[in-house]
Amino acid sequence: MIRLIASDLDGTIINAQNFCDPSVPETIAHYRGRGVRFAVCSGRPLDSVKPLLSGWGLENLADYIIGSNGGEVLEVKTGKRQSAYLLEPEVLRDIIDIYEPLGLIPTLYDGMTLYVSKKTEEAEVVARRVGVTAVEADVRAMTVKPELKEMFILKPEQMAEAERYAASHPDPRFNGFKTAVDLFEFSHPLLAKDVGLRIIGAMMHITEEEMMAFGDTTNDIEMLEYVKYGVAMENGTADARAAAWATAPSVNEKGFARFLRAHLSDTLEVIP
Repeated sequence: MIRLIASDLDGTIINAQNFCDPSVPETIAHYRGRGVRFAVCSGRPLDSVKPLLSGWGLENLADYIIGSNGGEVLEVKTGKRQSAYLLEPEVLRDIIDIYEPLGLIPTLYDGMTLYVSKKTEEAEVVARRVGVTAVEADVRAMTVKPELKEMFILKPEQMAEAERYAASHPDPRFNGFKTAVDLFEFSHPLLAKDVGLRIIGAMMHITEEEMMAFGDTTNDIEMLEYVKYGVAMENGTADARAAAWATAPSVNEKGFARFLRAHLSDTLEVIP
């Protein structure tokens, strides 16, 4: 029996136009009415996710919010928060020193403002997408406390080279990975979205066999592999699809809702 449904946002239930199809909240409400709990999972800081939910029709449907790629968890009803696996400021500054010269734009995101070392068209696009203002600043000098991640903005055509460089220059202090076509991020090597699900599992007293999760890209892989029923979107990356138990239709084809209606009964049993 499924007791928790977790979903990534961008590319999974939110499309490239920042639109959530009405079938998503309708389907979530349907299964919540039958006892399942729902969690949204994002690479964004936790405090920046909650204000966005109302625009997508999800404000009263998320029982849990996982932010910062698994590093933060909010139990909405109680306001209880937990966090895990922060990067120390000296490590964050080292990452900036390595990757900024490659043409990537370091950022510092406090949930309200996106500070960027260089204000470019790409930076403006990312800021609009997350609903905040981009402000040019000395990000390296501002990096003085532990953070859950270091996020870089880049042009999509730079992504392949960023991935190649990170793969050929591993560092035991951090992992680097693509989280969107224009975002490359670094986090603690033990941090991934499955960490957030493990925290929620402890809160709910359930196991991964009672969870279903949806995602679309590389930073969703650990989450898709951790739960018994990991579902990748057809529009997702090849590595995410390879890690999943099943594939749902594209986010542009109401894939989340269509998959759940076809594969989860009203008694919350999985239909193969």
